[in-house]
Amino acid sequence: MTREARPQALPFSQRFLHALPDAITAGIFLYAWIAPLAWRKTLVAELMLVMLVEFILIHSAPFLGNIVLASNLPMQKRLKLFLVFAFFYSLFIGSFAVGFQSWLPVIAFAWLISAKLVSLVTDREHAERDKQRIRGYWAVSAGFYLLAVFVPLFLPVPELGITRHGSAYGIPGGGEWVSNPHTVISAGFLYFGLLAATKLVEKPTWWRNFKQDMVKAA
Repeated sequence: MTREARPQALPFSQRFLHALPDAITAGIFLYAWIAPLAWRKTLVAELMLVMLVEFILIHSAPFLGNIVLASNLPMQKRLKLFLVFAFFYSLFIGSFAVGFQSWLPVIAFAWLISAKLVSLVTDREHAERDKQRIRGYWAVSAGFYLLAVFVPLFLPVPELGITRHGSAYGIPGGGEWVSNPHTVISAGFLYFGLLAATKLVEKPTWWRNFKQDMVKAA
């Protein structure tokens, strides 16, 4: 490969900006894991909602991606489409808010969707390599989410400060995350931590290889 054709890495400042929202979110999960009642009595329940909202965002990635990758459209048009997308999904998120009698799902959705918006406002036009990078992150996010959710189910994860049943932290209903709430908090820390680390240290060759793998799999 010639020097001209060699893919260039993103500047550290841009990688740091991409990683920062996920790093902050991972830090909040770690804080709740260590001291679940120190800040908010319902923090564990609220972070479980964050994981549910993130699942919805991963599911909606193809729709969001069509907007982000529409480089042929003016930025103003793309932002309008993005806001329409956000409004549509916020109606669905509103059902979580009603069920938990809390505005937290809406706030979590706004925070997580803002993290996705970083790519839209910092990369005004996407070359083919940049588009492949974004597609790669869709797959990476889904893989990290599954990994983070299943690891606490099959490997011993320390409870740290979360030693009670989920009802003690304001989580309604039942299930594994309610009976053992430390599993969802550890999953959130792992998921967002992996995303932040990946965005911070990413190499351009990752997406080139990902593209080749996609071609082979087709």
